[in-house]
Amino acid sequence: MTWKGKLVRVDLGTGGWVLETSKGKIALYGDVPSSLAGCTVEVKGKEMDGAGFMMVGDKMVEVEQISKSG
Repeated sequence: MTWKGKLVRVDLGTGGWVLETSKGKIALYGDVPSSLAGCTVEVKGKEMDGAGFMMVGDKMVEVEQISKSG
């Protein structure tokens, strides 16, 4: 699946990445380049079951590919 939104760094616990979309927040797991922080990005990946350690977002996605959008 593919999602588009703003990439935000969250400093809860050990920290992590969240994609803020028009439909809510998505916790991201995997390789996320810090150079994309604050940018609008497109994320391709797989939805994951369960709750993440950050407890942020409506769902979790394992990132397969991420790129700057627009």
